[in-house]
Amino acid sequence: MSNGFYSALAYYYANKEALDAQFAAYNEECRRLEAEYKAGNLS
Repeated sequence: MSNGFYSALAYYYANKEALDAQFAAYNEECRRLEAEYKAGNLS
C-alpha cells in the first residue's frame, strides 16, 4: 500500500473524535434531506 494510505489512517486516528462527529453530522443531514425529498419538500 502507498504511504498516502498510511498517512490517511494516521490522520484519522489522530483526529478520530472530531472526524467521527463530522461523519455523523453529514449522515444525519443526508437522512434529513432524503426524508424531505421523499415528502416532496425538495425539488
